[in-house]
Amino acid sequence: MLRRMVLTIMIVSLAVSMYAAKVTEGFEDKTILKNWEIEGDVAISGGQKHSGKSALFVPAGAKAILRFGAENKYGTVTIWVYDSYVNNKKNKPGKEWNGPYFGLINSDDDKAVEILAWKTWLSVLNYNQVFTAENQWFSIGWSGLKRPEAAAWSKFTFTFPNDKTLGLTFNDEKEVNGWPEKIEFFNKGANGIVFGGGQDIKDKNETFYYDDIEIDVKDAAKAK
Repeated sequence: MLRRMVLTIMIVSLAVSMYAAKVTEGFEDKTILKNWEIEGDVAISGGQKHSGKSALFVPAGAKAILRFGAENKYGTVTIWVYDSYVNNKKNKPGKEWNGPYFGLINSDDDKAVEILAWKTWLSVLNYNQVFTAENQWFSIGWSGLKRPEAAAWSKFTFTFPNDKTLGLTFNDEKEVNGWPEKIEFFNKGANGIVFGGGQDIKDKNETFYYDDIEIDVKDAAKAK
């Protein structure tokens, strides 16, 4: 009995250690959300997928958080994002609107995310970067990214290898504006990824899916 208990503890510890170091999630297992922090009608759905048969669906008003550690870590997170392109050049929300967002969250629940938002002073409906601290949103601004001209999957790679570096790359090609110089808002590393559905605007809601997430992180001490 004792040997069985020790073996079980070793297996669980190994799984946690491997998970904290490097993991890929393709949302083929519909039971995985039991390990997430969920608000609203988050689901694993076959409505869209980047690979396999399903992806993560986070509708308006919902939120999902996957923690990859109790403590903050440094590394890289890649997320494939499906943008339904409902609100395009010809069809804008008509009022200020905070739409779907996705990105990093740390142990203080501060966030560093890309958000699809419409602000009159931004003049364009595109991806913007936002940072939070103490439950306040800071420094929203256009990321310099042009949205797809039709519904499409895009690749976002978040890099946070140490307390002095913060970056985001779009489709392995474009370094996204506004991230490196905002390191003051998010320099402690991250312990999870967060997905929000944004405000409900009824028939103009975007449908965002997420798939093929890659997490490659290290403990802060090993990242120095």
